[in-house]
Amino acid sequence: MPLGDIYVLAALGTRIYLLHESLRASVGLVLFVCVENTFRSVLSEALFNAAPPPGWRAESAGVQAAAAINPVVVDLLAEIGIRLGPKTPRTVTPELIAAASRVVTFGCLDRCPIGAKHKAEDWPIPGATGRSKEELRAIRDELRRRIADLQIRLGAPASPKVRSQRKG
Repeated sequence: MPLGDIYVLAALGTRIYLLHESLRASVGLVLFVCVENTFRSVLSEALFNAAPPPGWRAESAGVQAAAAINPVVVDLLAEIGIRLGPKTPRTVTPELIAAASRVVTFGCLDRCPIGAKHKAEDWPIPGATGRSKEELRAIRDELRRRIADLQIRLGAPASPKVRSQRKG
């Protein structure tokens, strides 16, 4: 996310050069990871990004990404006023883990790439398979509660280093 442009005049001998450089914001990344990146992680990404703490954003991925997200996600989010744009499941990579300041998993931490464990927390939230619409709403609402708690714990803008989780 460019914050602005910097123009620097540099003198070298009798010549003056105009150097251009873009500033980039230091943004903390919360990565939500489930098995297929179709339900829990997609819901969590959208819920987090609907009102992220300053300096934070979320993405999602799966350890075995499916071909498409669960269509019920769109309805569950629309019910609470969140519009989900185009979204295709993707596989979690070592690069995504490295870029993340925090990793939230849904029972699959042991299958994540190296580096996730020291910045992860695991949320024991059930998946969508075989659930009624009311059960799916309850899962969404539990995710909202946990994400609100995470956002409070994140508080201030992220630093480039991994932030430790505060207890309490």
